[in-house]
Amino acid sequence: MISLYELQIRRELDKILPGIYDKIETIAKLHLSVGLRILGVLVGYACQAQHLDCIILGRKLIKKMPTDWVIQHLPEAVKVNLYLDDEWEYRRLLELISEVAPQLLKEYIAIGLESNNWEVREAAEDFLD
Repeated sequence: MISLYELQIRRELDKILPGIYDKIETIAKLHLSVGLRILGVLVGYACQAQHLDCIILGRKLIKKMPTDWVIQHLPEAVKVNLYLDDEWEYRRLLELISEVAPQLLKEYIAIGLESNNWEVREAAEDFLD
């Protein structure tokens, strides 16, 4: 049975490219601008959503994408879609990166350690280990 959250994500992705939800692993074959829009939507769900099901669905779909493609394009999607001085978004991003692109973790921890927001710095410190 499809949850309301899955249906919501499907509909949003269908606006960009109908049917992409079920073939997300083909994202690297798409025009880069389309792929980045899709990744941006999923980064939003994985990092900005307040409901755990949305966060998990966003992460799950990003994990299905080719790892090399995600590593290459995640920084652009983060830059365009997230506000890294928000503790919630930043902490969810570190969780996402640790699962899908741990190679990028040091870089994003360093960004958090330089933040003016003490909660963001604290989140970065939590991921130092």
